[in-house]
Amino acid sequence: MITLKRFKVKGFKNFKDEIVFELANPGKYDFNNELIKNKIINKGIIYGKNGSGKSNLGEALFDIDNNLMALGKGLKFLSPFSGVYKNVFSNENPRFSYCFDLDGTEVEYSYTKINPQFVMEEELKINGEIVLSYSCEKPNNIFSKIPNTENLNFKNMTRGISPLLYIYRTVKFSETSPITKLFRFVEGMLWFRYLNKGNQFSGFPGQSEFIEKAIIEKNKVKDFQNFLENIADIHYELVAGETGQIDIVTGEKQKAIFAIYNGSPYLLSALLSTGTEALELFYYWQMSFNNIRFLFIDDFDAFYHYELSEKIITLLNKNSSFQSFVTTHCTSLMTNELSRPDCLFLMSENKIKPLCDCTDKELSKGYSLEKIYHNKGFDY
Repeated sequence: MITLKRFKVKGFKNFKDEIVFELANPGKYDFNNELIKNKIINKGIIYGKNGSGKSNLGEALFDIDNNLMALGKGLKFLSPFSGVYKNVFSNENPRFSYCFDLDGTEVEYSYTKINPQFVMEEELKINGEIVLSYSCEKPNNIFSKIPNTENLNFKNMTRGISPLLYIYRTVKFSETSPITKLFRFVEGMLWFRYLNKGNQFSGFPGQSEFIEKAIIEKNKVKDFQNFLENIADIHYELVAGETGQIDIVTGEKQKAIFAIYNGSPYLLSALLSTGTEALELFYYWQMSFNNIRFLFIDDFDAFYHYELSEKIITLLNKNSSFQSFVTTHCTSLMTNELSRPDCLFLMSENKIKPLCDCTDKELSKGYSLEKIYHNKGFDY
């Protein structure tokens, strides 16, 4: 299995000092063991006060997508990431460090950037050995022990681009190569959120800019109807149809999903509540879950009833093929029924720790984690 073991970031946004997101040190619990894969946390929920950095953590995690995927390939994501990049109280350039378990091979990838598009330094280690090292400020600034790069002319590399990306584009690697597996992981990363602002996402390419169009194209209208019934007890009879308007891009008649009432069709988009719109977005991305490696949903339940939040977490927990992490303020999810103390994280500026590391108590299955949290029993 290909997973993220550890992530570190420093000098980015509100992270003046280094923050470490450790996933390879699970606790010794004997329940909800499906949340752990190969001794690495596979499912997590992240809490923190407003402004603690939960959203910035997600943005920092997905900087690697901009580094290795987006450059030179055109616009492939609709990202809300913008604004301040460096920490305003630090003169250091932001530094990002990822540690992966790629089917038993440990790969560490670190880099420093002066802005989202310009790599200053880069290093790649495979099983502890440096195989790539780069600094744009040093003469003979690229060292590479990666196979088939001995005669590579790095003078052709665009200044500021990741040397690892340049190597991957230039040299052919087998599917079993750690380099290929690293890129496959990044290709399968997805960040998204719904805050009544439409489909905001970064990483994994979407099927279509229009959610309902994608559901129709995948012949998933009835499946979506069943999803709404099973997950939210929302009962619509849904059908695909034409709106009567012309798509200015394709010149074809626009298609949409309609709900049938008393034999008459009504545009589903005109009927959906804000919460159901957010649920529709979740379903849209769920159609791609078979191709996802790492999922981060920011404020995943901002418009959900708490029972719906629990059902979404249960659904994610059952899908063990990818790592997933969500941010929330819903403390009713802080329970051993849905999760466990090593998979529930508390965040403050420059710190993120699992509940089990925020107290001296042994948090057995019978403890009310939510009650301890509300009574300020966790030190983080």
